[in-house]
Amino acid sequence: MRRPLILVAVAAVLVAMAAVAWQAFLRPGEIVVLRAAAGERSGDAFRLMSEIGEVLARHSDSVRLDVVETASNSENLTLVQAGTVDLAAIQSDAPAVVSTRLVARLFADAFLLVAWADSGILTPADLAGKRIALPPHATSEQRAFWAVADHYDIDPLSLTRLALPAEEALARMLKREVDAVFLVRSLRDPVVLRFFEDAKLVRRGALRVVPIDQAEAMTLKRPFLRASELVKGAFDGSPPLPPADIVTAGMDRLLVAAAGAPEEAVAELTRVMMEQRLDLALRTPLAAAITAPGRGDAGLPLHPGAERYYLRDEPGFLQENAEPMALIVTLAAMLVSGIMALRARLMADRKNNADKYNHDLLVLSQRARDATSTGELAACKAELTAILEKCVIDLDTDEVTEAGFQSFSLLWEAVRTVIEDRQREVSPAN
Repeated sequence: MRRPLILVAVAAVLVAMAAVAWQAFLRPGEIVVLRAAAGERSGDAFRLMSEIGEVLARHSDSVRLDVVETASNSENLTLVQAGTVDLAAIQSDAPAVVSTRLVARLFADAFLLVAWADSGILTPADLAGKRIALPPHATSEQRAFWAVADHYDIDPLSLTRLALPAEEALARMLKREVDAVFLVRSLRDPVVLRFFEDAKLVRRGALRVVPIDQAEAMTLKRPFLRASELVKGAFDGSPPLPPADIVTAGMDRLLVAAAGAPEEAVAELTRVMMEQRLDLALRTPLAAAITAPGRGDAGLPLHPGAERYYLRDEPGFLQENAEPMALIVTLAAMLVSGIMALRARLMADRKNNADKYNHDLLVLSQRARDATSTGELAACKAELTAILEKCVIDLDTDEVTEAGFQSFSLLWEAVRTVIEDRQREVSPAN
């Protein structure tokens, strides 16, 4: 009966070990799905996030991306701050709260003020009295226009303005129902590029990209903006549009995460975005601009998952301070060596003091053996007592070690015995 029970117990232990090994090493990990608010389906942010999702599915076994279409960047921000989605693409002027965390800088958006060449609009200040199509109300894109209007001191009442989605605004522009249109888009936005192609086909006149030449000055008041350059031929090469390099304003499109977004999943997403940028860039040129966020972007801290990836190659404290630490260790070793040498010297000096007293005792012992009178022996005994007193004092002041005093005591007792024996030998003779 005992052997079958042992076999059953061994089998149970093996099954338990196999279960633990499966759970720890062999069981496939659960796939985490991150939801990302990315704006309009026709927008460049939605397209980029969709491509990131496809590349993520190819290069990660643990994370997937569900890209959610939204109406605007403002809605993206609202959703991520409420925790309805894990991630959101927002512009750097968005009024994000502390609970929102940075993951990456996606690409740059440019302020595009496009007018008909015969409209007389050469600078933003020339918009007064003109018809202009603006982004929808309560969006960051329309707020960007009013930042331009404020800087150039444009009277809002002097404008005939229509608040429209980008595609409808550009359609109105092609029909010449408005004199200008203002957009905040990347230079590779498909809606914008298609607009310039369509404008050549309808032949309703030449277009002008109006420079926002005081963009650098605008950043002094609004540091989330940046001055950028639109190179000659950015939108068309024949004839080139713009016909020369011009300056405009712009802002960054950022990828942010809710504070509660899974740390491991965000770290894996960041890894794929950064390490598979070539794969992404082959799908969309926008991916080439993906970078780690700069300090202070939108005034937000990094998400812990993204921070873990970005700091993966950062040297640790010891590596970063290797030279100072080596110097400290060297100085400490020298200090310890010096202390040990000093201690050895002190111990040697104390030993030498004990040896001196022992030598004096040996000399005194010889004198006692050579003495022929009780007077000489009395003097020897008095000197013996004086030597003991000195040695005790030196012991109290650490001039003599405990071990040295022990050997001295033994020798002192022996010399005292010699003196007393010699006294008994000399007394009868006297």
